[in-house]
Amino acid sequence: MRRLHLAEHQTRESVRLTARQLHALRQSAPSVDVSPASEAGRWDLRPGSKVGVVRLPDLTVEIKPKLPIDRVLFLASYALRVFKLNTEVADLDRSTELVEAMVHLFHAAVRQATGRGLLQGYLTHEETLSVVRGRIRIEDQLRRRYGIAVPIEVRYDEFTPDIPPNRLLKAANRRLSWLPQRSPRTRPLLSAMRAAFANISDVDYRPTDLPELPINPLNAHYQPALALARLILKSATVELAAGKVESASFLIDMNQVFEDFVVVALREALGLSDYSFPQEAHRHDLRLDTHGRINLKPDISWWQGNRCVFVGDAKYKRTTVHGAQNHDIYQALAYAVAAGLPSALLIYAHDDQDRIYPVTYDIPEAGKRIEVTVLDLQGEPDAILERVKNLAHKVRAHTHRPTSDQLAA
Repeated sequence: MRRLHLAEHQTRESVRLTARQLHALRQSAPSVDVSPASEAGRWDLRPGSKVGVVRLPDLTVEIKPKLPIDRVLFLASYALRVFKLNTEVADLDRSTELVEAMVHLFHAAVRQATGRGLLQGYLTHEETLSVVRGRIRIEDQLRRRYGIAVPIEVRYDEFTPDIPPNRLLKAANRRLSWLPQRSPRTRPLLSAMRAAFANISDVDYRPTDLPELPINPLNAHYQPALALARLILKSATVELAAGKVESASFLIDMNQVFEDFVVVALREALGLSDYSFPQEAHRHDLRLDTHGRINLKPDISWWQGNRCVFVGDAKYKRTTVHGAQNHDIYQALAYAVAAGLPSALLIYAHDDQDRIYPVTYDIPEAGKRIEVTVLDLQGEPDAILERVKNLAHKVRAHTHRPTSDQLAA
């Protein structure tokens, strides 16, 4: 199969695509900007911030991130609180493709979760039987079979491994299996997971309709694997035609990965809770206008009671030569105005391809200051986390603690 290599935020000119491939690419990867080239049948392709792989008819498109694969998975897995799994995956740092690296990471999580056997739980069944099992569904029995002794409408609980957590893990493994795999090391891992869940029901989960599975002491050891399974199912899509895979994709949004990482890493560095340091002001109210019709959701904010003491935004995209992009400044300014704070912080991702310098914008007419800073994503995870700690000091410097009277109000 032909392979096409693209790079994040870089244009690949004059790519030959059939009408079928073009349609499948637009369906599977709408984040790739497609424009006609000068020659008929050829197209200029420019990926956005979504990276990964797209399987088209007779063509595999790989979109490489500007960061190394192991660093991308570090950011994503840390935000999911499964970073410790990285040390268990010997081949992760040698992986050159995102899907294959994810297979290694997911296999390590599943192996850790199921090392003592598959999680089991009670599953409620409602069936029509010739003997009584569990409880008789009196209302159904009278409505459907009044005056008839058998069959009997019953409800019973069965202790089984065929429960939602295992179904979610099996679905994620199946989704990965539909994607192109070049490395011979990944196929045995997928086969091993397929065998482990052989007796679990197949469920096709939609990326926008994944079940919420509460974590408790009995299933806490499943949490890393379930978090990765949700990421896989949200990032992977499949189009079927005539019972075969027409197209499939696994695309991770680096904008979202960076935002999630910054929020979780700063929250831990500051020692705050999800409620005090939420993402997108979750469970808090931040409105710009008097009537409360303009609701704002900053990436990062710090709350004490019902008062916001810090507000900021995380941006993975590139800045301009002179610093932040204008609309990012406008956005941060709106956050500062709505929160009633004198300043806001913009955090941009930085790698060895960027030339970004911290800068501060004073806006005297509004009485606000917008500070732009960068988070360097180069180097080992420990070095990145150390830079997050330094970033946490900046966040503290921007906080404006409310008085006791303000908190009471």
